[in-house]
This record gives sequence, structure tokens and C-alpha cells, in this order.
Amino acid sequence: MIPARLLSLTLFAVVSAGAAFATTKTFEIPEPAFTIALPAPCRHEMGPGTLEAVCAPDLDAEKSKEVQAASSILLEVDFEVTPPNAKPYSEAEFRQELPESVCGEGDTKKVRLEGVVETKDGDRTTFTARVVCPELKFLGLGERHAEARTVIAGANRYRLMARYPVEDVDMAKPLAKAFFDSFKPKAAP
Repeated sequence: MIPARLLSLTLFAVVSAGAAFATTKTFEIPEPAFTIALPAPCRHEMGPGTLEAVCAPDLDAEKSKEVQAASSILLEVDFEVTPPNAKPYSEAEFRQELPESVCGEGDTKKVRLEGVVETKDGDRTTFTARVVCPELKFLGLGERHAEARTVIAGANRYRLMARYPVEDVDMAKPLAKAFFDSFKPKAAP
């Protein structure tokens, strides 16, 4: 049995009203084999199994060195190679994972899932949902909204998420769309 490997790619971004990133930096990750484009003015940090981009509200590179993640838009990709004998991933599992993985909330009744959809394209299956995360007072976080996707491509499973404070929904959607559109998984070995 091949143990599952998990790569967490966490990208923090803050975008102010009307701001959109015009320039990007494309990261081609050979292992776990995907590419993604991130706003170029952001601080990008790579570690073992991780990549982070932290962006100031005005996407100023100098300000990005100091920005706090708690009030940011969070973009995240996790990667996992599943063992050959693993049970197929289902919509039920997708729904069950979202409260904890997207919102950090163990009580599933506090998290609202909307527009849960499963699509198939050849050997690729994608689960998509909109998520409304409750306020987390002990962390000083207000209500947050998110878009989440799990993409199954061969033996690879990718979890993508764009989460943002409710007051930033309108400005965050174009950033989230660009994030999701830029993600390109490569064929599994």
C-alpha cells in the first residue's frame, strides 16, 4: 500500500475594492505536478510541501511583507496521491470535509453549503461548492465566504479553496476565479 502524500499550498491574499492583479508569477510544481499563477507583487514563500503568497490590500510588495493573514483572502491548494486500493471519493465525503477544512468548524450545522455540484470530464471528477463559514469570535474573525473544489485526476486529489471575509465578497470573486482558472494539474505517473 502506498501511503497518501499531502501537500498544502497556502496562499494568502488581500485585495482592496477595485484592485486586481495585472501581473502574475506562475509556479510549476514538479512534484505534485501542477501549475498555478499567483499575484506577482505578493510575498511568495516556499517550504517543504508548501507555497504561500501574502498580499497587501493594494498589492504593494513592500506592504505585503507585513500584512496579517487573519483579515485576508485565503487561497489554498492541497495535493494528495491516493493509494491504488482507496475507496472512490464521493460527494458525501466532500460535504463532510468542508466545515473543518474550509471554515475550521467542527460543528457541521454551523456551516452552510450551497451549490454543491459534481462534474465529470473524462477521467477527471470535480466537486464544487460555495461555503458560508460562521463567525469565530475567539479568533476575531467575522463571517467568511468560500468557494471550494476537489479535483480527482487519476490517482491525484487536489483540494482548492478561496475563502474571504464577507465584506470582501464582491472584490474577491475575480481573484478567486483567476486562482481557480490558473490551476492546471498534470498527469499522474
